[in-house]
Amino acid sequence: MELEELKQKWNSLDDKLSKSEVYNRRVLIETIRSKNQTIYEHFHKEALRNLFAVLIIAAGIIPLLHVKGIFHDASFYVLEAVCILGVFMVICRLVLLSHFNVMKTPAEQLRAISNYKRGYILENIIGSPLAVFGICTTVFLEHTASAFGYIFIVLGAVTGAVCAWTGWKKHQGAMQEIERNISELREME
Repeated sequence: MELEELKQKWNSLDDKLSKSEVYNRRVLIETIRSKNQTIYEHFHKEALRNLFAVLIIAAGIIPLLHVKGIFHDASFYVLEAVCILGVFMVICRLVLLSHFNVMKTPAEQLRAISNYKRGYILENIIGSPLAVFGICTTVFLEHTASAFGYIFIVLGAVTGAVCAWTGWKKHQGAMQEIERNISELREME
């Protein structure tokens, strides 16, 4: 009789343990998905801020400076072309971000991430030099900056480079965290 009771208790504990493992696995999967979703939302908000900033510059600031006579026609067209290309690149990033979904399989998530990484790298390889080209072309065409003004242009360029490098490193860290999380999800399946 005691042996039978021990078997029943053992089976009961075994059932509880297996239910607990399933529950803990589900909680862990949801936690990982939640972390990735938070990062995805951050990327989306960042892209929307970039889009908003480029649109304000392209539709507000540059035309205002042109109307006030600060920029001549050539500079205006160069900067507008650079801004329009910037808008296009940010829209492409938003399209790539729309493919992020934590409910997809890890393989599909990794594919979406690698596409996004390629787009992000292209955006930075093409976008940053284009922005520098637009600013340098405008400075060259306008000939309005004094020696003191060039100091501010250089300081702005250095500040932009530092911000870009910091953002790049932060973005790389977030991408590595997403990839680690997806590999953990892959191991659990």
